[in-house]
Amino acid sequence: MAREPVAEDFYPGNAKILKLMLEKLFKDTGTATDKKVTGLIAPHAGYLYSGKTAAKVYAQIEKEYDSVILIGPDHTGMAEAVSISTEPWKTSLGEIDIDKTLAKKIISESDIIIEDNAAHMYEHSIEVQLPFIQYRLKSLKIVPIIIPHNYINLEKLQEIADTISKATEGKKVLFIASSDLTHFGKGYNFVPVEKDELEWVKNTDNTIMQKITELDEIQTLNKARETTVCGSIPIAILIMIMKNKKIDKGTLIDYTTSYEVSKNKDAIVGYGGIVF
Repeated sequence: MAREPVAEDFYPGNAKILKLMLEKLFKDTGTATDKKVTGLIAPHAGYLYSGKTAAKVYAQIEKEYDSVILIGPDHTGMAEAVSISTEPWKTSLGEIDIDKTLAKKIISESDIIIEDNAAHMYEHSIEVQLPFIQYRLKSLKIVPIIIPHNYINLEKLQEIADTISKATEGKKVLFIASSDLTHFGKGYNFVPVEKDELEWVKNTDNTIMQKITELDEIQTLNKARETTVCGSIPIAILIMIMKNKKIDKGTLIDYTTSYEVSKNKDAIVGYGGIVF
């Protein structure tokens, strides 16, 4: 049985409308890098707000990968452990198969990572990425991994990264960390400044993104603790995987905020797109 979509308030539930929206988002994404992309960070907000940034990131990837591993944060609180989904997923664009061989290999080689479809049932952070990769890739198999909220233990994070890295040796895999950046405003219970809000958010996010592109997982986590990045743990794991894959830096592709659309300084969210 396939996992049904739950995030269709983030993107159109109608396939025709979604395709038209993706075509428009990808139309002005610019030139792709001349380097092969192994990993990326993309936002998971509503496409109206973060779709342009996500499209610019996904425009950088190649047309074919053996598998795509997506690592997302748990917003729902349903993940009791680091959890892999092993059932197919659906979006408006159709059904996506799980790379069961790779998923089971990762689970079997770890004491931390478990199979738990229920942990993914209502979580949007991975689902929001899927239409972009469905649109971009010729064929697609995924391994969705949810990280529990506040799961911060560097040794365990390194163990997760090492297990995933080892399981994917010899394969052409795209690794994705799903994360928005700073969430500013009363609705997020985070109002560290009372003036120049937008400038503060941009400066804060810029500092974090610099540490990410430098592959500094410790400073990324430290800086994320000072603000409200929702996917800092998936990002840290991705950084560790990239280092295992001998990648030495990331490239910032795009950054924007919800303010560019909403013009609301009482609720500002930052969106960054980075490739490795």
